[in-house]
Amino acid sequence: MTRDESFPAVSDALRSARSIGELLELITEKARELVGTHQATTSVVFGADWTKAVHAVSLSDKYGAWRAYDERPDGSGIYRLVCQLGRPIRLTQGELEAHPAWRGFGAAAERHPPMRGWLAVPLTGRGGRNIGVIQLSDKYDGDFSAKDEAALVELARLASVAFQETRRSARAQRRRGAIEGHLRSAKQIEGRGA
Repeated sequence: MTRDESFPAVSDALRSARSIGELLELITEKARELVGTHQATTSVVFGADWTKAVHAVSLSDKYGAWRAYDERPDGSGIYRLVCQLGRPIRLTQGELEAHPAWRGFGAAAERHPPMRGWLAVPLTGRGGRNIGVIQLSDKYDGDFSAKDEAALVELARLASVAFQETRRSARAQRRRGAIEGHLRSAKQIEGRGA
């Protein structure tokens, strides 16, 4: 299956997600499969508070020893540049290690899976506001290419739309539940008054 053939299937799969968590898992797995990498992470933050961010990680068997790794993003890593600039960043391993924003995983350095090159693209919400980032590392073959970046940008576009639809659907469902609850309460009150 070519990348062009896979996007309609990915779009359908994203629309089938029933929650933000399920959507995150799906996006992260699809990003890793689409580009062909050993590591993928998707982080989403609605608002500016990275302590409330949710994220998903997908690792190949090569990184099986790190499957339990669950360090929460705090908005201070190199990925913050992608969020701030609102554009993709693609780096070889050497470029990553030489980048002034690279911190070598900070306090999590001993627990974090090693990275081998890096490709990250922003997720955007309404009005182009940043809502998160998709990150890939350790491509199966060679360094990340412009084609890889273009594919991940397209996936991020689809993911951003899916996040908006999932949030809109969840809000509508909560409103329906609240209205139904009010109607039940009104009927109970009405029934007692009869």
